[in-house]
Amino acid sequence: MKYLFTLLMALTCVGAFAQWTTDTAANTLVADAESGDMQALGTSTGMTYVVFWKPVALPTNFELRLQILDAQGNQTLGPDGQLVSTNLPMSTFTVIWNIAIDASNNLYIGCTGTGGGDPAFLFKFDTSGNPQYGANGVQVGSGNVVTPMPLSNGGALVGWYGSSGAVMQEYDNTGTAVWPSAQPLEVGASDTVPAQFFQLSGGDYLAVYHKQLGGINSHLYAQRYDSNGDPIWGSPLQIANQATAFNRSYSYAQDGDACYVGYFGSTGVRFDSFLQRVDANGTLPWGINGSDFDTNQTDYETYTSIAFDPSSSSIWSVCSYTNTSQSEVGEYVQKFDKTTGARGLTDNAKQVYAIGSDNVHAGALQLMDDSPLFLLKKGFDNGATPVTLDVVYLDANGDFAWPEESRPVATFSAHKSRIQYTKPANHQSVAVFIENKGSGDRIYAQNFLDEELGVTEQEVFNVRFTNPVKEWLHVQSEVPLVELTVYNVLGRALVNKSLNGLQQVSLPVPSWTSGFYFLKLIDTQGRSQVVQVVKE
Repeated sequence: MKYLFTLLMALTCVGAFAQWTTDTAANTLVADAESGDMQALGTSTGMTYVVFWKPVALPTNFELRLQILDAQGNQTLGPDGQLVSTNLPMSTFTVIWNIAIDASNNLYIGCTGTGGGDPAFLFKFDTSGNPQYGANGVQVGSGNVVTPMPLSNGGALVGWYGSSGAVMQEYDNTGTAVWPSAQPLEVGASDTVPAQFFQLSGGDYLAVYHKQLGGINSHLYAQRYDSNGDPIWGSPLQIANQATAFNRSYSYAQDGDACYVGYFGSTGVRFDSFLQRVDANGTLPWGINGSDFDTNQTDYETYTSIAFDPSSSSIWSVCSYTNTSQSEVGEYVQKFDKTTGARGLTDNAKQVYAIGSDNVHAGALQLMDDSPLFLLKKGFDNGATPVTLDVVYLDANGDFAWPEESRPVATFSAHKSRIQYTKPANHQSVAVFIENKGSGDRIYAQNFLDEELGVTEQEVFNVRFTNPVKEWLHVQSEVPLVELTVYNVLGRALVNKSLNGLQQVSLPVPSWTSGFYFLKLIDTQGRSQVVQVVKE
């Protein structure tokens, strides 16, 4: 049986100027500026993009700024980040905006200037913060809910909610429009709002969007478009008759040309969570609404997040539950078969935290070893009362993988908002949130380090080694060894040696930076053991 070996909740980083801290009440300050609105995404190399609105004096009102934290938590763009654009006219409020990241770790920002005319902008930055679409991005049109999707060719498809409903346009890697004009996302004469785009094989696109019903209420629809932006299906496909909300973010996944939507909707006064599958041929193999998270109609199911490992046959989902008066909350988990939609954790899902515990997930659901990893918000959150954040890891059955159930990452007793959780990369995921620690609402981050080294139950062979080390690491084992690997705190292998049955080995370490390392040993029976090493 495989277990996760967790290094430390938040280790002291190696570099002398590293900003990550082990103090989970202090956390790492992302920027000096105050902020009330922020989004964050992690790169495949362990960096963290943080995009935020900084309140400033009239007549500017707000500045959109970008901060990039490197894998060690250093602010790479200065103490206040960098200004995204000098051409964003802002009133005293912001509206819905979105960010995305491509396979090369470039960042895309879609936002609206609210200072008159609702100009809609698309920005692209590389990992050093260099603008790729010019100093002030591209004005794609007028409207809000600007929704970018990076494309495999380095361009982007972007949708926005214009004066006559949702439209979309493709841009190449220089920020030049590809189509002669923006193409509409239509459901008859109804107003529509973009939700999510998927790039399909052969250059086609799938769009998921809202048909407005009145107020914020909507129904979800989908349509497939060719590379020119022309619709392929004879009519849009309604994917849910549950009432959704166009100003609410839902959760999405893609497996080849099969697209998945994790959402919660309402019928009358109750809320239910679903996973819907939309096939590229315009069919819904699981029927209207999709597969129900929980067939029990007793409690309300809200705020769903899904995650998918492409090598897996399952899609995981977590869902916050409430009683019918919505005065108490808890958390449940479900596992769906990606082909049939069958529920793997019974028809009533699996309780992680009972209703009344005031424990719910926050930010995106992530996976580690195809098992759920998520932030846990602890405490009754009414927008003013204190909450703390932990990390929870579940096993393949939805049970707690750690004896202590959860591990703390943000323990200062205060309200936390705009909570984000990045995808694990190089064995590190990052919680980002806004909190007032006594000096105003500021953005903080905390890294969580894990190690997927696969320590087995049979880690019984005794190993002795010098610790801390200065010039040499001397290792002696009671059993013959076949392999030795040394990892740094970011999960990168610095040394990998075949030992051919040796029981003693010495490694020179003068070039290692002071800090923590992890030594993995494998014996002749395939058993492994991991130990922590400190370099002075």
